[in-house]
Amino acid sequence: MGLHGKWFSQRDMRFIHSINAELLGDVIQTVVVLFKICPGATPTNIYGESDPATGKMYYSGISATCFIDKDEIRAEYNEHGIDKEQPVEFRFREKLLQELNFYPQEGDLVYFNERYYEVDNTIQEQFLGGVPGKSFSINVRTHYTRLSKIGLVERQV
Repeated sequence: MGLHGKWFSQRDMRFIHSINAELLGDVIQTVVVLFKICPGATPTNIYGESDPATGKMYYSGISATCFIDKDEIRAEYNEHGIDKEQPVEFRFREKLLQELNFYPQEGDLVYFNERYYEVDNTIQEQFLGGVPGKSFSINVRTHYTRLSKIGLVERQV
């Protein structure tokens, strides 16, 4: 086992979580809205893809604070016109997402700055002291997506 508990006790973890909660909630105050896809209510075609006519169905959005690491928007020109892309990484406190009962997965959406970002990957490997039992954050890698591409229809609950 080594020195796993020596450097980061449960008391230390509570202290670090409270400092980060205060920093994100009171100082930085960057709020995003998370949308979980509702696969049971999303009509699909014979290939398992969502029907473009009806769109995807999502549960109501949940607000959460996070750090954001974004690249510049890049525009690509093709025969159909301009296509913009912007990779963005949203860094959430794992404890906050547990309190909200939300775990981001591929296909979920993050709404920030009047834009929708579709989740590509979720990374949960930031451990305090290198100890897997002391997970600290969930990083979500996304890409900018147009509303017409996702066919967003918010589900009434």
